[in-house]
Amino acid sequence: MFKNLLCILCLFLMSNTSMLMAGCGGCQVNNTPSKQKANSTFIDELPSNNKIDGFVVASCNKCNLGKINDRKCSMGIKIDNKIYSVYGYKDDHKAAHESDGICNALRVAHVSGKVSYNTFYPDSFKLIDIPN
Repeated sequence: MFKNLLCILCLFLMSNTSMLMAGCGGCQVNNTPSKQKANSTFIDELPSNNKIDGFVVASCNKCNLGKINDRKCSMGIKIDNKIYSVYGYKDDHKAAHESDGICNALRVAHVSGKVSYNTFYPDSFKLIDIPN
């Protein structure tokens, strides 16, 4: 009997001690992203505002992304199995056909900008060469 009472008392003290040591709850977590810090998320779905900032799959629309009706090679990005042409991207055609060029490999790019009418209008667009 005394042993059972001692066990119940110990359990009661341990549970109350853990609640007392948990903290006051006065610490507020700030979940708002910093505007100066680059985003490191992989974009797999187009947000409702069509603005993206993060990593995407990038490659040649005609050679790798399936837009076979395009007349010539052009840069595109893939988000949620949809292909978007990249407005204003100028590529070196010779470099594009090297072994790691956009016509021979799927690449990762860090982008920010807006998608409108199946075209991505970049504020920034950088192909990732070698991981750090």
